[in-house]
Amino acid sequence: MGRIKCQVEECYYNANQYCLADAIEVRSSGDNLVNSSDGTACETFRPKNSRKGDR
Repeated sequence: MGRIKCQVEECYYNANQYCLADAIEVRSSGDNLVNSSDGTACETFRPKNSRKGDR
């Protein structure tokens, strides 16, 4: 997988603004059709203070 930039500093996988997750899952954040990145959500997000294996 290519390098994925991430600016969510509170995410466990964020390292110097790059995502270190093995895989990411992105979904629409509502029931409407998505017209921009504002309508999406990263399902891979995990709080920085969580332990490995927590979700």
